[in-house]
Amino acid sequence: MTEKEANQREYQSVVLAALLHDIGKFLQRGNAEYQGTHENASGMFFEKFEPKLKNDNLYDLELVKFLAKYHNPKIKKELVLKDDYCKNKSEGEKEKTWKFVTLTKDADSYSCKEREIKQPKRKGHGREVAPLDSIFSQIILEKKNNHQQIKEETDSQPGYYRYRINLINPLSSFPKRMTALEKNEISNYVKTFEDNLPDFSKLTTFGSVLTLWLSLLEQYTWCIPSDARYEKSDVSLFDHLRSTSAIAACLFKRHVLPISEGEKTLKRKNEFILIGGDFSGIQHYIYDVTNKGSGGAAKRLRARSFFITAFVETTIHKILHRLDLPLTCNLFSAGGKFLLLAPNINDPRINEVEKNLKDLRAEISEEILNTFFNQFTFTLSWIPIKGFKEEFKIYNFFKTADDIFYELEKEKFKKSKSVLISKGKWDIEKFKATEIYKEYKGREDCRICGKGPAIYQDEDIKTCFICKRDKSVIGEVLPKTKYIGFGKGYLPDKENQKDPIRIFHHNKEREEDFDYYIKLLTEEEIKDKEFYLIYNIMKEDERKEVSEKEASLRKYLANYVPKKNGKIESFEELAKCSLWEDKNRVEKKGSELLGILKADFDNLGLIFSKGFEIPSEEEKKLPDRDRKTMSRYLTLSRMIDLFFSGWMREVMEKNDKKQLISSLGELENIEDKKRLKRYLDRDEINFSKIYTVYSGGDDLVLVGPWETMIIFSLFLNIEFRRFTCNNDDITLSAGLAVAKPKHPIAAGIREANELLEKSKREDKNRITLFGTTVEWEQFPELMGFFLFLNQALNKINKDNPKEKAPITSGFVYRLLEYHNMATEYFEEERVEGLKFLSALSYDIDRNVIKRDRAGNIKEGKDEALALQRLMNMTEKKNSLIYNLKIPVFWALYRNRKVT
Repeated sequence: MTEKEANQREYQSVVLAALLHDIGKFLQRGNAEYQGTHENASGMFFEKFEPKLKNDNLYDLELVKFLAKYHNPKIKKELVLKDDYCKNKSEGEKEKTWKFVTLTKDADSYSCKEREIKQPKRKGHGREVAPLDSIFSQIILEKKNNHQQIKEETDSQPGYYRYRINLINPLSSFPKRMTALEKNEISNYVKTFEDNLPDFSKLTTFGSVLTLWLSLLEQYTWCIPSDARYEKSDVSLFDHLRSTSAIAACLFKRHVLPISEGEKTLKRKNEFILIGGDFSGIQHYIYDVTNKGSGGAAKRLRARSFFITAFVETTIHKILHRLDLPLTCNLFSAGGKFLLLAPNINDPRINEVEKNLKDLRAEISEEILNTFFNQFTFTLSWIPIKGFKEEFKIYNFFKTADDIFYELEKEKFKKSKSVLISKGKWDIEKFKATEIYKEYKGREDCRICGKGPAIYQDEDIKTCFICKRDKSVIGEVLPKTKYIGFGKGYLPDKENQKDPIRIFHHNKEREEDFDYYIKLLTEEEIKDKEFYLIYNIMKEDERKEVSEKEASLRKYLANYVPKKNGKIESFEELAKCSLWEDKNRVEKKGSELLGILKADFDNLGLIFSKGFEIPSEEEKKLPDRDRKTMSRYLTLSRMIDLFFSGWMREVMEKNDKKQLISSLGELENIEDKKRLKRYLDRDEINFSKIYTVYSGGDDLVLVGPWETMIIFSLFLNIEFRRFTCNNDDITLSAGLAVAKPKHPIAAGIREANELLEKSKREDKNRITLFGTTVEWEQFPELMGFFLFLNQALNKINKDNPKEKAPITSGFVYRLLEYHNMATEYFEEERVEGLKFLSALSYDIDRNVIKRDRAGNIKEGKDEALALQRLMNMTEKKNSLIYNLKIPVFWALYRNRKVT
C-alpha cells in the first residue's frame, strides 16, 4: 500500500468513525448487553459484528472502534495511548493516532453545541424512554403569547410534540403529544436493527459503505434524540452523526495530511468555509415550453423539473469530488440552493480550495452557457466561518450561512461573469454560441422551446436534442424508474438517446477530469452497472439493495403519475374523472376540467436564519440560549424534504379514503359530518388521479381532476400543519387554477403561480382559487356551504320527483349577483351595495320557501336557515358573502349537466 493509499484509508476510517461514534447511545437504550458509557457501547458494537463490519481494503475497523471508544471530550491523552491499539506503535504513530482522537472529539463537540445549553434535566422517566422532540415545535419567528401552546404540556393534551419509535416512513413520521416511549418498543426496535444489519465486508467502494450507513442510520436513528439527558431534545442522532462526519472530514484535511517537513499543522483560525450555490431561472426553464399537446407537455414538464434536480445534485457531487470530501459535507439542498462544508485550505501541496472553487464555478457556468444557452444560471460563493475552539461559536455557522445567501443574491447581478469575461474583457465568441449555431445549418427553431435547432422529428413536430431527450429519455422513463445512477467517465462527444444523460462535459484542459452523467434504471437494468452513487427511489414497501457489492442511498422523489392498465393517463382522461352519475335523475353531471395546484412553504429562508433565535420562556432564564446549530439545520431541511418529496408520493399511491375522512372530519366549521363523509367517499375524489409535475425542497406543482385538487389542497394544508406541530409560524401558501384539459399546461401553471403570488401578497398562509383569496382557516366554512348547495341542488321530492328543488342553479347564479353587490359595499364603501340584504331576503322568501294556502312553511325551511348565514356582516374578508365565489363556482361546476 502506497503512502497516498494509506492516507486515504486513514481518512476514510476517521470519516466513518465520526459517523458511527455515538451508535452506542442508540443500542444501549434497548439492549442491556451494551453496558457502561455510550462510548464503550459503541466499541462493543464493532466487536460484536466485526465479521459484517470489517473491510480492510477500504478502512481500518480497529481504528474506527478505537476512535468511537475515546471521543469523550474530557478523556486524557495518557489514558488513550495505553489502549492495546497503541501498544506496538512508534512515538510518531502514537502522535498521529492522538491527532485522530483529537479531531474526532472536536468534530463531536462542534456538532453538538446544542448540548452546552444548561437546560432543565429530564424528570419523570429515564433517558432510555426519552422520545425525540419535533424540530418544528422549537421554531419561533415572532414573540406571541399563544406560541407556548406548541411546546408546553396541557391537561387536554399532555406532553410535547414528539416522535414515536418507528422506521422512517413519510406517512407515519408525524409528531404526537406524548411524554415517554414504551420500554418494549425500544428493545424490539434495537433488535430489528441488529437482526437486519447489512454485510459491509463485501462492498467494493467506500462510497457504497458511506451511502449504506447513511441510509441505515436515517432509517433507524432519525427518531432517536442525540442527547436524552435534558427535558427537550430536538436534534436527531442521525443528523448529529452526519454533521460530525462532515466536520471530521474537514479537520482531517486541515490537520493530518502532511504539508511540509517541520510544519505540523495549519493556523488554527477559521477552520472551515461554507460553500453556497444557487441556480436561478429554474422556473422559467421548466415552464417555458410552447407545445400545445397536453401529453407531450406533461412529459416534458416532468422531465425538466427532474433534470434540474439531477443537475443540482450532480453539481454538488462534482464539487465534493474535486475537494475530496464525503457526501456528509452536503449540509443543505433545496429549491436550487445548496450549502456545503469544506476545510479552509489554500495550500497547493494539499488542496487549493479557493482555486478549485473558482475553476468549478467557471466550468459549471460554461456548461450551462454552451448546452442551455443560459436558460438558467448558476452562482457560487464561499466564506470562512470565523472562530475556533474557545472562540468557536456555532452562531457563526448560521451567520455565515446568511452571509452566503446574501453574497449569492449579489452574484446574480454578475452571473456568468466567469465565462463571458476573459482577461478583463468581454469574450465575444462566448456570446455567439458557436457550437449551437453550427447545428442549425438551415434548420428552424425547436417547436417546443424555441431555443435550439430542430434536428429531431417527434411525431408531427421538430424539436431540439434537449426537448427530444426531455420527452423520450426522461419523461417517459421516470415513472418506471427505481434507481438513479450517478456516474463519471467518458461519453461520446455526440450523444444519442440511448446514452446516459450527460450533465457535465469533461474539462479537456484538466487532467483526470470526467464527464458526469446520470442513468434512470429499473431493477433489472441496475445489475452489473458501475456508478459512484446510486439513489434508491422505490416506494417504502418495495425498497431493496442493488447487490451485495454495491449499496444505494435512500432518496425520496415525488414522481407519481396516474396510470390505467399500465399506461399513463392523459390530461383529457384525468379531466373526465370529475364527471359523475346522478342516479336519481339518470344523467351525467360535472365539468371536464383540470385543477393545477402550486404551493410553497412560507418564509423558509427566514425560518432557517431566524427560527431558532427567539427563546422560549424557559430558555430566557438560561445563561446560554443559542440554539443555532449545524445539526438543527440538517434536521430541519431533511424533515421538510421528507414531507414534500416523501409524503407527497406516498399519499397519492395509497389514496387512503379513511385517512382523508378522518383528517377533514376534525374540521370544526363543517357541521354536517355525515354529509362530508358521503361526499368524500365518492369516486370523483381520488388522490391516485393526481399528476406530479414537481414536488420537493419546499414547493410543489400538481395537476389533477379539478374537484379532487380542491379537496387535496385542503388535505395538504391540514397534514402539513399536523406535520409541523400546528406551529403558527410555519405555513403554506397556494394557488389553484382551473383549466380545460387542452389548455397549454405550461400556461395553466403560470396562472397557478400568479394565484400563489396573490396568496403571498395577502399576507401568506392562504389559498387563492376562483378569483378569491382566503385564509386556510376560512376554507372549511366555505366547503361546508358548498356541501349544502350541492345537496340542495340534488334534492328530490319523493312524492313528485319532477318538481324542482327549492334551490335551483338559477338561484345559485343569483347568489353571485348578491355577492357582487356586497363587494361594492365592502371594497368601495358604496351604501347601495347593502341592498343585497333585502334582495337576498326577498329571493329566499319568494323562491326557496314554499308555503301552503294558510301561509305555513311546508318546504325550504332548512335551506332558508342555511342561507341566513350570507347576511352575517362580519369583517369583510371573513364573511361568507364576501368569499362566496368559492362555494358557488364549486357547486355550479360540479352540477353542470353533461350534454
